[in-house]
Amino acid sequence: MKKKNRYFVLFIFVLTASLCFGQQGLAESDAQPVERSSRSSINVGVLMGGGGLIGADLEFLVGKRVGLQVGGGLGSAGFGVNYHLQPNNIRSSFLSVQYWHQGFGNNFYASYVGPMFVFRARRILQIGIGFGTVISTGPGWERAWEGRNAPGNILLLYNIGVYFPL
Repeated sequence: MKKKNRYFVLFIFVLTASLCFGQQGLAESDAQPVERSSRSSINVGVLMGGGGLIGADLEFLVGKRVGLQVGGGLGSAGFGVNYHLQPNNIRSSFLSVQYWHQGFGNNFYASYVGPMFVFRARRILQIGIGFGTVISTGPGWERAWEGRNAPGNILLLYNIGVYFPL
């Protein structure tokens, strides 16, 4: 083989190798960073933690889609069983069966149980809406509705707040 042909073959080899390795470097630099998969979160907001004016909930996944939630707020407590729409993703929206207990002792208002849909944005925002059946009422309910017609046994449940995956 002539000397010129050797240099030409060597040049083609180096050029091909550099193009191949150059593409590999681009693919690695364009890759999206992988977020750590959280299995629990803290939710804070209005009418969270069992329907308190300000409340907080702790949620943790116990399966691929099922989560348990427990919380409390200013004069309230509650818990829920959640079914996430995406598996192994605490950031996903979910369907929930909730129990809310508003007030304690002489200030006990009412307890509710019912379904909710909770929308979770990709980052931080959470909004829930559903309905609850009144399962018990207390002195606070009687004072609030004294002399007026009390609402029916089914009421609107809603909340809004922020969530922080742990």
